[in-house]
Amino acid sequence: MAIYTRTGDAGTTALFTGQRVSKTHPRVEAYGTLDELNAALSLCVCAAKNPQHRQLLENIQLQLFWFSAELASESEEPTPEQRYISSEEIAALEAAIDTAMGRVPPLRSFILPGRSEAASRLHFARTLARRAERRLVELSTEIAVRHVLMRYINRLSDCLYALARAEDHDAHQNDIIQKVAERYLAAIRTSATREPAMSLSFQELHQLTCAAVMRAEELQVPVVISIVDANGTQTVAWRMPDALLVSSELAPKKAWTAVAMKTATHELTSEVQPGAALYGLESHMQGKVVTFGGGYALWREGLLLGGLGISGGSVEQDMDIAETAIAAINVRTHQ
Repeated sequence: MAIYTRTGDAGTTALFTGQRVSKTHPRVEAYGTLDELNAALSLCVCAAKNPQHRQLLENIQLQLFWFSAELASESEEPTPEQRYISSEEIAALEAAIDTAMGRVPPLRSFILPGRSEAASRLHFARTLARRAERRLVELSTEIAVRHVLMRYINRLSDCLYALARAEDHDAHQNDIIQKVAERYLAAIRTSATREPAMSLSFQELHQLTCAAVMRAEELQVPVVISIVDANGTQTVAWRMPDALLVSSELAPKKAWTAVAMKTATHELTSEVQPGAALYGLESHMQGKVVTFGGGYALWREGLLLGGLGISGGSVEQDMDIAETAIAAINVRTHQ
């Protein structure tokens, strides 16, 4: 069966009621833009990673068919077998907006649309929803348009924005986790091939701890000292009298971070700023990672031996104590 009828060759099209109007008629412009939006949403469904987002987008696609059918009919009487947009669909959009926005950090400036494919496609669909809204407002100056349709199309663009933010957030979080996992696994592989002798001896652990305590006493700063092996397992934990309780949590995290990221913790500070490669690392790792000074990776002959974490003073004091202690044994802080 041929899909062409030749009846539109003169620049007109038929509404559901059979009346022929120009293809530039505001009614045709409105439901034609909804058709564009629906096609764009199909790409969003394919790109979205969150299964709940995909299901919601498919529901919206069906609702746009109802929406278009209503605009394509001049009948003011509802048709029993036809579905119509109602407040129920608007409530579902608002619930989706609240859920998505509740998962992402607040923005204080404009952002470039989409750092992931799904978010980029959703932002594009959002602009089509805004255009559809403008077409609908234009149409409403000529015919009666149900107010619920105006509310729905306005809320839809907000919903697509919220979904884009959530997809971007998830993609960024997964990217952070992947990068951290790769660096940590690299450290594990290095430790697996290490000769048994290439680890800190008991004497070196003792010297490292004593040197840190001596420097801390010189500075009159009670600290917590943590040393971990190349696998991130704590081998030494020493708390000086009157050291802050929170330091008992921070020192091991600094040592672990230095091993996991294979670098000193203060060198991560610039990497976690907005726009940097590891932005959001601390929150995505649920507080396990520390990105301020006081943690050092310990290297010898290109092999990672472990990590040292100092906490209790200012960042500068913690770094001073750690660097003084490291100087007491034959290790480096860089590979």
